Amino acid sequence: MATQKQRSEETRLKLLNAFRRSFLERGYAATTMKHVLDQTGLSKGALYHHFGSKEEIIEALFEHESRTTIDQAMSQADPSASPLEQLRAACLEWTKAVRAPDVSKIIFEIGPSALGARKAKSIEDRNSLSRIESLLDEAIHAGELSAADPKLIAAFLNALVAEAGLYDLRTGRDSVPTLAASIDALFEGLRPEVELVSD
Repeated sequence: MATQKQRSEETRLKLLNAFRRSFLERGYAATTMKHVLDQTGLSKGALYHHFGSKEEIIEALFEHESRTTIDQAMSQADPSASPLEQLRAACLEWTKAVRAPDVSKIIFEIGPSALGARKAKSIEDRNSLSRIESLLDEAIHAGELSAADPKLIAAFLNALVAEAGLYDLRTGRDSVPTLAASIDALFEGLRPEVELVSD
């Protein structure tokens, strides 16, 4: 039997999924609380228990979509691979994942438009940067990278991957091969220098 907490979380997810469908079908501006409540059969009290406004809903939905997409990309990386190989794989997988029409519409259009570009970027950064930094730290400790600044490299890599996803959306082209080569070049340039021992 489900606990009160589990039922509450199920209701929250049901609301988020219903709003997600409505935002995708009708757009953010045309979506109303009443329409979603009519679709779900949930009460106004259930809605306002979880979300105080439509702005809170789009923020929660954007956060959920961002985190889920990043989680899925990270899960595709082979855990037995080196930290840099895992990071490279996750970056390429994320770029592929955001090509899905519903995902790209929320990540690149509806979310930034409703929340503002700065807030949307802040949410994306919160979900991605610490994970990128963590793998970079592991790579430094494993001797794969020189003792560079992981925060700076994470920000650079995050921007590179996000722009690749946007490029694919705008042009309909596949940036993954170029992105893979760019990541390889970045990592190669950051590898520790090998000291040559003279006789």
